[in-house]
Amino acid sequence: MKTLTLAHLTISATPMETVDAACAAGFGRVGLRICGRRPGDPFATPVIGQPALIQALRDRAAQDGVAISNISAYQFYPDVTWDHLAPAVDTAHALGAGILVVNGFDNDLSRFADRLARYGEAAAAAGMRVALEFLPYSAVRTLGQAIEVIARSGAPQTGLLLDALHLERSGGTPADLAGLTPEQVVFAQLCDARRLSAPASDEALMQEARTARLPAGSGDLPLDDFLDALPPGTEIEYEVSRQDLADRSPRDKALAASADARRFMQGYDQRRAARQPARLTVEGALHG
Repeated sequence: MKTLTLAHLTISATPMETVDAACAAGFGRVGLRICGRRPGDPFATPVIGQPALIQALRDRAAQDGVAISNISAYQFYPDVTWDHLAPAVDTAHALGAGILVVNGFDNDLSRFADRLARYGEAAAAAGMRVALEFLPYSAVRTLGQAIEVIARSGAPQTGLLLDALHLERSGGTPADLAGLTPEQVVFAQLCDARRLSAPASDEALMQEARTARLPAGSGDLPLDDFLDALPPGTEIEYEVSRQDLADRSPRDKALAASADARRFMQGYDQRRAARQPARLTVEGALHG
C-alpha cells in the first residue's frame, strides 16, 4: 500500500484528517484539497493563507510518514483569476507537494490555455508539475481535448491526470493511452463503475464521480487494460467515494479503501504474471 496514493475525495475530510487517515490505512502518499472548487465555496478548513496550518500539515505528514503528493485547489472557471491561483501555487509549494491538479470549466479554451500556461510556469518555478484532468462534464471532456489544450498552452512540466472512470465515461478506452510517454502522464486514478445502458447527463456524471464510485474490481471498467496501458512507474491514486460508507469516519473510509485496493492490486499482479509467459512465448516465436 505504500506505493499507492489516497485521494482526498475517497474520504472527503479535512486535510489533517486526510493525512492521518492515509497513515492509519498504510498509504504512502496522499492527495489534499486545500480550498473549495470555486472562490467563495464553503470549505471546512481552508489552507490557503494559513501559514500555521500549512506548517502543521507538513509536520503531521512527516510524523505520519505520508508524502503529500498532489493538491487540488480552485478549478478553472471564467471568474477565477490569477489573484486566486497564485496563492494556491504558493500553498502547494509550502506543503511540499509535487503536483497541482487542474480541472477546466472555462469554455473559452484559448483563455483556459493561457491561464494553464501561467499556472504551469509558476508551478515549474516552484519545482512542481501540473496535472490536467479531463472530466466528461467539464469544458475539457476528453483525452484528446486535454492533450490539445496542454499543447496549445505550452505550459512546462504540465501533463495528464488519467482517471479510469472519466476515460470510460468520455468514450475513451485504454487503447487510447497507447504511446503516451511518462512525460505526458503525471499520475492516474483508479476506481470502478458499472457500464451505462444509456448516455448520462453532465449532472449525473458529476454526482457519480464525486459520490458513487465502486471499489476496483467490483464493476465493469477494463482496469487491467487501463493499468497495462499506463507508462511504467506511473503513480496510482485510489479514488473511490463510496455511497455505502458516506456516514463512516475518515479512518474507516481509508481502511476500507486500503483493503479494496490491496485486494485488487494483488489480483492484478497475479493476472499480469499469468499473462507474462504467453507474451514471452509469442516474442520467442517472433524473434527466435
